[in-house]
Amino acid sequence: MSNPRVLIWVEKDGEVSIVEEYAGDGSPERRAYWTNSVVEFVMDNCASVSHSYIQGQAENSTHIKWTFVHQGSCSSYTLVETSTGGELSRHNLHIQQMGPDTVTELSTFHLCGSKQIQDLHSRLVLDHPRGYSRQLHKCIVANSSAKAVFDGNIKVNRKAQQTDAGQLTRSLLLAPQATVNVKPNLQIVADDVKCSHGAAISDLEDDQLFYFRARGVDLQTARNALVFSFGAEVMERLPHKDLRKKVESDVKGLLAAKGAFQ
Repeated sequence: MSNPRVLIWVEKDGEVSIVEEYAGDGSPERRAYWTNSVVEFVMDNCASVSHSYIQGQAENSTHIKWTFVHQGSCSSYTLVETSTGGELSRHNLHIQQMGPDTVTELSTFHLCGSKQIQDLHSRLVLDHPRGYSRQLHKCIVANSSAKAVFDGNIKVNRKAQQTDAGQLTRSLLLAPQATVNVKPNLQIVADDVKCSHGAAISDLEDDQLFYFRARGVDLQTARNALVFSFGAEVMERLPHKDLRKKVESDVKGLLAAKGAFQ
């Protein structure tokens, strides 16, 4: 068992970029293990945080992750997450906007293979005027025994007038009996807001495959391109070029290994 805890305090007008990565030895002879990590951000007024979170633990592991974010006035927090490892992986993400004119942007991508569970529970609380938030969650479930969960809650309290909040979750199921449970959730008490949320769950669409086939692309290449591009929308938001290339290469290998590429 590993229980790392990190506290990051960003002072007024400060700017920081954090890369948080978890990896493990997936050799069959290795024992199962459990990582139980906590990261907390305390952001003063006008602070800016870019947070890249890469979870690629061994498939015989359990990974439980807590992230707490407290945002001061005019601060900006951006999260880009890719989660592909672990037999059981869960991210509990709690964010509170502590002042007006605050920006929160969340982009997450999960990939589930055989007997894996990928789980995201997020909660964003807006208590002040002119808050802005965007949340995009995408998930690929590539095996009949795999399961994904998304429980996203955005709460806009009475004083959070002129809030602009958007939430979208999209899931791609590539095998019979593959499972995803999604619950996008907006709780709005303020009356002068612009808020939206949506959810979509599907397999690859025949029209998309036909578009490629009509241009001379074979079925396998077309399918592989569509599956990878589904998650690439999140991966391309990683702020560091070298990290982005590494993650994209790892995801391509995992998609092939998990049977998503045929």
